[in-house]
Amino acid sequence: MDDAPRVFLETFGCQMNRADSQTAMALLKEAGYQAVDDPLQADLVIYNTCAVRDHAEARVRGRLDGWKNRKRPGQVIAVLGCMAQRLGQDLGDTYPWVDIALGSDHMACLPGAVEAARAGERRLCFDATDDPDAERPAHHEGINAWIPVMRGCDHRCSYCIVPTTRGPERSRDPQTIQREVAAALANGQVQITLLGQTVDAYGRDLQPPSRLADLLRLLHPLPGLRRLRFVTSHPQHVDDDLLHCVRELPKVARHLHIPAQSGSDRILERMARNYSRATYLDLVERARRIIPGVELLSDFIVGFPGESDDDFQATVSLMETVGFDGAFVFMYSPRPGTPAADLEDDVPAAVKRRRCNHLIGLQLAHQQELHQALIDQTLEILIEGPSSGNPSRWQGRSLGNRLVMVPRDLIPAAQPGDLLPVVITAATNLTLLGRPA
Repeated sequence: MDDAPRVFLETFGCQMNRADSQTAMALLKEAGYQAVDDPLQADLVIYNTCAVRDHAEARVRGRLDGWKNRKRPGQVIAVLGCMAQRLGQDLGDTYPWVDIALGSDHMACLPGAVEAARAGERRLCFDATDDPDAERPAHHEGINAWIPVMRGCDHRCSYCIVPTTRGPERSRDPQTIQREVAAALANGQVQITLLGQTVDAYGRDLQPPSRLADLLRLLHPLPGLRRLRFVTSHPQHVDDDLLHCVRELPKVARHLHIPAQSGSDRILERMARNYSRATYLDLVERARRIIPGVELLSDFIVGFPGESDDDFQATVSLMETVGFDGAFVFMYSPRPGTPAADLEDDVPAAVKRRRCNHLIGLQLAHQQELHQALIDQTLEILIEGPSSGNPSRWQGRSLGNRLVMVPRDLIPAAQPGDLLPVVITAATNLTLLGRPA
């Protein structure tokens, strides 16, 4: 293997990108490449990119600028994913030292593009699309596998670039998904996460139509499965059948990631989210009634064009009313090609930062209260591996999504993938500490 070509791959953005990177690495390993951690030592350098926020693109631009004067002869630089899809030919014109640019649905083209680039032929590909039902080679890390069940999105939220970069909804055949999940389980990945930009809309474009609940019921009996998760859900498609399915299937995580984005009806309408504050709160009530103990995670955008102080206070009120178990908060940044980009970005940056920090502080304070209330309670966790911040501890997750640390010397025989009952002994706003029950 010492003479094998070396590849460095860095992933930006969502779990869908992480799954695409796994596919890319599997294809390249089949072609004889070995992974390295240092891009300067790599024969092939890949950036799998995100276009949802300008911050993610800015990081990639910084990486690419750095190669202008240090790329060595024969080294191949590749840009994959949503940023490549959004910029198209402009990316190749701006960075002439980039050899490969492939759009969001072109992972199957990667080995051929690399071979061509090593022969001196530049490959920029944004038009053809992968067959969504094509089976992907397996390459996973640890006990976790991320399996895309659909691609694209039919919602046209005014701020979102995903329909442009990933196209319309295309659900994958359930039998194909079942085979991929079975292969991951056979390879030791006992926690499966099903991915989709709007995962709860899965199957409505299939013939005959299907549903995410049907897919969960199909996968749940597979041998070796310990936990089954899915992200991300749109409030419009979380019906009672899906909620009952989560409650009834013991291996399905009691965890729903359902972005609210705003608590103001006026802003939700400008965002084209197609639901109201009242319907979102009704969904929360139904979820908590049908699934006792369900953990709810949300996303919020602050500083959307036209967001007034009253609109922001409506979002604060929604957070306080629901009491989310977790939340991601982002400052709005216009994305070229989206309807919102034509609106005046009229909320000052300092106001966006202040609102963002306020929501983050509110959420962390609530999480601290939730976690303190769990002290002396017992949770069953799935051990994922050593903590990256403290290898003397195992890191695991509850059946919801709470992060729990356990000293490894208390359970010397434990292994990643084990289910372990844990008594919670201490808490921060982000993690729990426990001991074996």
